[in-house]
Amino acid sequence: MPPALSPIQYATASDGVRIAYVSVGEGAPLVFASNIFGDATRYLSENGHVREVTDRLARLGWRVIRYDHRGMGASDRDVDDVGLDARVRDLSAVVDHLGLGQFAVGAVDIGAATAVAYVVEHPAVVSRLALVSPWASGERYLRLPALRAAFSAQASGEREWKLFANILQSVGSGFKDADFARTATEFFLQTTSPAAFSAFNAATAGIDIADLLPRVAVPTLVTHEPGFQFGSFELCQEVAAGIRCAEFVIIDENSIAGRQHDETVTVLDRFLRGGTRTDAAPVASADGLTPREVQVLRHVAAGATNKEIAGSLSLAVSTVERHLVNLYTKIGARGRADAIAYALRHGFDDSAR
Repeated sequence: MPPALSPIQYATASDGVRIAYVSVGEGAPLVFASNIFGDATRYLSENGHVREVTDRLARLGWRVIRYDHRGMGASDRDVDDVGLDARVRDLSAVVDHLGLGQFAVGAVDIGAATAVAYVVEHPAVVSRLALVSPWASGERYLRLPALRAAFSAQASGEREWKLFANILQSVGSGFKDADFARTATEFFLQTTSPAAFSAFNAATAGIDIADLLPRVAVPTLVTHEPGFQFGSFELCQEVAAGIRCAEFVIIDENSIAGRQHDETVTVLDRFLRGGTRTDAAPVASADGLTPREVQVLRHVAAGATNKEIAGSLSLAVSTVERHLVNLYTKIGARGRADAIAYALRHGFDDSAR
């Protein structure tokens, strides 16, 4: 049975901007802070990740609410302010319009900054926070190699704009799914313009939520997806380390810009229901680490980067990232600093061997 779907509706932000949203399913509410281009329009266009993840969560008993942020999609496009405060107003408008009471908040990629800022401002109404491929610094995010490569082709002419849209979506999908890139390109062209896209990216570059992370006071999940070309293990790890007791999980599938969503939905549903990856008694000693995890820990303690560790151990960087997540979970570390402290306490700080 398909999830119950309401047609597109509108809420009005405090500055008069109309925000388009959809509500899918019944049950406890889960509001996703909109990613770039607009999540309500992504859903109605049956756009990959948004449509699949929304429908699957709705079938699991969640009421999933998606909206288009200002300037794109079906929300008001002729707007001057698309900065972080304005994006938070969009989320507040939808929540207030629906009168949700307490609810969970989710976000993917660019929407994560909006979600964090909202949760810090409204801690009493948010039960849980799930961040998929987040970052704390917009400037550092936009310097990621894949984004820099894609944006180098950006242009304003109609023909060049279509070419840029195709390049952007092809890079995002890792050049592995031509049909996915084609449909994503069509969606991109329908939801934004060169001027709106440039303004949104300029505003994103100015966002820095590092000082907000320690103020997040709700249970938080952070996921990293190595297959997502516009994501970064280091940027996700920084967010997880900055939020007290955040859970950090690597999703071993291509969901955000692909067609695999099983693990993503499973992890989100489990976390939102109050489960944790470490429900079993955690292992808090070196005895729980595999020999390879000990090797990785020694290199971390020696100050090596993930790329340097991968080269030294003849591993892929994504494999090193997976080992790090596993060992962090076992030793109760929130990030590199905690892991180094653990290594010092347990004698793993000698030259990485």
